[in-house]
Amino acid sequence: MQVGKKIKMLRALKGLTQDELAIKINKTRALVSHIEQTGKVNSHTLAAILKILGISSDEFEKFDAQQSLKPYKNSENAQTDVLKEKIEHYKKENKALKELILSQKKLITILEGKK
Repeated sequence: MQVGKKIKMLRALKGLTQDELAIKINKTRALVSHIEQTGKVNSHTLAAILKILGISSDEFEKFDAQQSLKPYKNSENAQTDVLKEKIEHYKKENKALKELILSQKKLITILEGKK
């Protein structure tokens, strides 16, 4: 299987978008897309991707999508777990943003009072 297809499959299995993977490896989404489409990637970037995906280079070489997908094909639990993780992540982000808005409103009130 082509390197790009393996990366795409593993990224999807981890529940990551191209944007999320790009941020984690400090690259652009366009580069991640290019790698997935062409399979062209330098060793440094590949090592960073594999680290984020939690797979060794040996495991990556041996990765077979058909074998790896068998547990997922009939398992709604795997998809549900990924969705639950994303929901929890978004809940935390939402809470942080609400706290930021509240602090900004307080600051505005203070600054308006000094006029």
